[in-house]
Amino acid sequence: MGNSGMFADVAVGLPVDGLFTYSTAEFPIAKGMRVVVDFNNRKITGCVVNVHSQKPDFEIKPIVKIIDDEPIFDDRLLAMAQFIAHHYVCYFGEAMSTAMPSGKSYKTRQKTFFVGDSYSEITLTPEQEDIQQAILQQGQKAHCIYGITGSGKTEVYIALANEMMKRNQSVLYLVPEIGISSQMFMRLKEVFGNSLVMYHSGMSPNERLLSWRRFYHGDAAIAVGTRSAIFMQAPHLGLILIDEEHDASYKENSTPRYHARTVAWYRHKNEGSMLVLGSATPSLETLYAVQGKRIMMHTLHKRYGNATLPQLEILPVKASGGNKIITNQLLMAIKKTIEAKRQVILLLNRRGFAPLVICDDCGISVQCPHCSISMTYHKKKLLCHYCHYESTIPEQCEHCGSKNLIYVGSGTQRIEELLTKMFPLATIVRVDQDTARKKNFLAEVVSNMQQGKIDILLGTQMVAKGFDFPNVALVGVIMADIGLSLPDFRAAERIFALLIQVAGRSGRGDIAGKVIVQTINPDNPLFYHLKNYDYIGFCQRELSYRKALNYPPYVRLARLVIRGKDEGEVAQVATLCKKKLDELLAHYPGITILGPSQAPLYKIASYFRYHIVLKSGSVDALSGMIAQCKKNMDVHNTYIEVDIDPLDLM
Repeated sequence: MGNSGMFADVAVGLPVDGLFTYSTAEFPIAKGMRVVVDFNNRKITGCVVNVHSQKPDFEIKPIVKIIDDEPIFDDRLLAMAQFIAHHYVCYFGEAMSTAMPSGKSYKTRQKTFFVGDSYSEITLTPEQEDIQQAILQQGQKAHCIYGITGSGKTEVYIALANEMMKRNQSVLYLVPEIGISSQMFMRLKEVFGNSLVMYHSGMSPNERLLSWRRFYHGDAAIAVGTRSAIFMQAPHLGLILIDEEHDASYKENSTPRYHARTVAWYRHKNEGSMLVLGSATPSLETLYAVQGKRIMMHTLHKRYGNATLPQLEILPVKASGGNKIITNQLLMAIKKTIEAKRQVILLLNRRGFAPLVICDDCGISVQCPHCSISMTYHKKKLLCHYCHYESTIPEQCEHCGSKNLIYVGSGTQRIEELLTKMFPLATIVRVDQDTARKKNFLAEVVSNMQQGKIDILLGTQMVAKGFDFPNVALVGVIMADIGLSLPDFRAAERIFALLIQVAGRSGRGDIAGKVIVQTINPDNPLFYHLKNYDYIGFCQRELSYRKALNYPPYVRLARLVIRGKDEGEVAQVATLCKKKLDELLAHYPGITILGPSQAPLYKIASYFRYHIVLKSGSVDALSGMIAQCKKNMDVHNTYIEVDIDPLDLM
């Protein structure tokens, strides 16, 4: 039966304000369905947020076609989108478009979750069981499980999920990386069978839609996914789990720049879902919330199965290049580990072959023509890691004409080449953004590591995140100082967490583990705390710095990035933006405005960039002030990007 004489209010995923009304014609339209509409002579997807019989007093167009044969969202998602639009200062349609799956398949759902099914029981240690019971008894509060790497946080998560299923409630289980989601999915499948779905960007749109529909209708009880899975709805959502909650991957880097942890907190408060954060390196924001009693802390002190933390050695190296890229000590440790039929993980958080191509005469590096950044040498080409511009190796320096061009520094490609020469019989796999583009690559790497088919796993930060490989006996960190000197107040926290996480990949089974960290700055207090696995001590030191400098978590930050291709116009708009913000200060007291100034990365993809940073004790004040500022700004060829709670200021 059609809806002749009915009308639909539709949200479109464009930077435009308001809803747009279309006639439903003969389509069986319902709130919560996606449709295709004609918008300014473009066919775009929109979400139906209301169906009514009140005909507008202006000419309207009919809906072109419907995508869904049934509703796939309800008022809870609409409320989430409203929150995101307000909190992150974007349009409602943009928030809805970000939240919704994009698939268009009509595949029939297969119901696999039934009330009364029996599930495998999890055996917990007394320490784990105490934490599980404490969380269940105080379920309406938010919780953080802090445990050293390998302490069995996953077992507690599974036990909590099991309890939710016994209560006929659903579980959202978030992980930071696609590769981890595949590993976790298989681990959970051993316990829960087919009562779960997976949801991440590595799946096809139709696969994601099928997972979305199954979870929304209660046909699956557990959804495992990355950042975007936080929007998935279920009939009775009982628990949101965020593993490795400190990880920056939970922050979206395009509009709306939401953080999955913040959206989870909203759902916890507004939908009554239990929220559990877990990490061996909780973020300073989470630890600050623990101090303020807004989050309950639960600590796992021992490694699971009586495993011990690996021996950790800080190995000083010379910055001048007098030492090898990989020291003899680390090479010898790799050799012994392979001979013992154990596995090695090597971390170098820099991809490519060499980060710089420099003229040996004038000292100027080869720059990207579209960005204010040096090009990185990859085998047979130069590549910009920001705009992805590629070029061949120049024959001479464009500044002085010298042909004495040299490669400076090392990336994962160079280390892979070196290791192949040093260990010709070893199976070496490199994991970075260059190799991980292939679909299912990370899942294959995880499987091969678990089966012992890989001797040395080399990679960037991808290899540090949450993987559980019991046969890894050695972790080596090459150039642990990378990123430590960036003009970013979070740099030390980010590096320390990365090093703790990668160190924790070693010695997780019944074998002793070892970690060797190469650094040019061994006297940095960071390495003192690292050697002693003293994360809390490190955080206390960092928190004292943050408090003295009035930085998060003691205040909230917002960042406006003004970008455009006309350098002069960008500067003018940035100045005008600052003037508008100054005028609004009377209505938003207590906000500090810094800038405008050129962004540290002044030019990206031919766009010049200025930024303004705002500080306040109230995030609502920041969002409100920025919304008012943008409303009164009349810009055409210049864009104003809003980032609430930015993770970096580059």
